[in-house]
Amino acid sequence: MGRKVDAYDKNTGRKLPYKVPERFFDLFGNLRKTPIQKAREADSKAATATSKKEG
Repeated sequence: MGRKVDAYDKNTGRKLPYKVPERFFDLFGNLRKTPIQKAREADSKAATATSKKEG
């Protein structure tokens, strides 16, 4: 089913009390990733881009 992560409901502005599968972000337009998740993804993308440039 995939990795489960925390999510916010954009309509209510509240964090969901349970974790949801990552694919739910594509299925439900009102779900958003937490700020911490967004920062981790940005860091990992930057690290990947840097490693590709060095090689």
